[in-house]
Order: sequence, then structure tokens, then C-alpha cells
Amino acid sequence: MAGETVRWIPRTVLQVFLGWVIALPTIADRAVIRYAIFPAPPFMIGAANESEPVLGIDVDIVNEIARRLDCDIHYVRAPWIRCLDLLKTGRADLLSSAFQTPERQEYMTYLSEPFLRSLPIAFYFRKRSGFSINRYEDLYQFSSVGVLKGASYFERFDRDSKVAKVSVTSQDQLFPMLVSGRLDIIAGYVDTENYRLTHEGYQGKVERSALEIRNPVKVYIAISKRSPWQKRIAEIDRIHHQLLKEGFIQNVIDRYEHQYR
Repeated sequence: MAGETVRWIPRTVLQVFLGWVIALPTIADRAVIRYAIFPAPPFMIGAANESEPVLGIDVDIVNEIARRLDCDIHYVRAPWIRCLDLLKTGRADLLSSAFQTPERQEYMTYLSEPFLRSLPIAFYFRKRSGFSINRYEDLYQFSSVGVLKGASYFERFDRDSKVAKVSVTSQDQLFPMLVSGRLDIIAGYVDTENYRLTHEGYQGKVERSALEIRNPVKVYIAISKRSPWQKRIAEIDRIHHQLLKEGFIQNVIDRYEHQYR
């Protein structure tokens, strides 16, 4: 105004003030965990289709962790092999249903306790195919054994180059390829395949091997080493421990298991 002395604000002070104002929406927003999910019922259901609700054992556990952290979940749907890459590059924060391997430990921090200690493996083939798999060595007779790319099953099988493995990017592909004759047999996690047999119409078309691998396994939740949530991993680990101790996780597992066992 006329007659008033104009006071100049130093440029550096103005820049700091404007930067603070611009940052306010970020401060006000709730924190978000970017959760990489892939098709693996009953652990992750609805992971393949954006229009489907996301449910499952893993999902319920991670959602409860997020609730206790007072943050939101953003689901990042991807095939398993890409989920690993998302954790490696920091484009996702969290992965569940993860086995520990030396390679993955380079870019993921695992919570201190597994949420599952048993995940049996079996092999599946078309009914009336005449196939039988009673011992491990029977796998060598097949010319195409379907597996999920980048997945771990059990050590002997994972390392065995004599088994004619055919990798696919999604577990959703395995049963259709098996039924159509494009694969002789597939390797499968029993809980996941039982769910598919019950819910996806394969019960009269697919048979399970007598051979079932029940080696003790440990299945974890892990956080990307490039994730900002690394700063709160001790808190996440503590909440996860509480969920195990309270019986929350076992109750979630029991609730889903009755649907397919």
C-alpha cells in the first residue's frame, strides 16, 4: 500500500516456507504399505483380477498388521517372478508366502518368525492318464513337469536338472495347461491345489500323486530392503509376534482351511 514500507523476505526463507506448504498433504496422508500379491489361493485370492476383492490367509494377516500400524494397504498385483523384482527394486514394500533363500535375503528382510511351518508339496496329473507317482524317481519319466517360475518347492526338486521342468509365470496357468494336455504333470502346493480343485471345477479332471513331500518348511512375510518401512521393521515384527501369540494367525488359517479340506 502507498506510504507503507515494503519488507523483503529473504529468498532462502521463502523457499523453505513454500517447500513446507507443498509438503503438507504428504504429512497429512496416512502411510501406505505397497503389498505385492500374486495368485495363490487360499493365501491370496483375487490377486489376478483388479475387479475382484482381495482375500486370503496372507491378506487377512497383513491387513491386521496394517490396522495395528494405523496405515493403509495398496495391493500391487503381479505374477510371482515379478513380485520378487518389485521387492528387489523397492517398487513394493512387502511380500508374503516367501521361503528364505540366500538370493532373496540379499534384497528382503524376513520377519523373525514364520507364519506357516508346513506347506506340503504333491504332483498332479489328468485323471485316466494312467500315470502314477509313488516315489521321487518316478518324476524322471515325464517330458513336461509344470512349475511356477522363480518358485521354491523343496531342495532336491529345485536343484534337480534331470526333471524336465516347464516354467510358467502364474499358478493360474498350471491346471488349464495340465487338463489340455500341454503338461504331463504339475508340481503344486497342496493347500493351493486343494482350493483350486474345490472351487475351480477341476475335481473330476485332476488326480493327486501318492507321493507327497512334507518336509518342514518356514513361510515368511518379508520387507524390501529398499522400502521406507525398513525403519519400522522392529514394530512390524513385534505386531506379527503378537498375532502369533494371540492365536490370530492360527484362527485365520483354520477359517480358510475348512473351505477346501
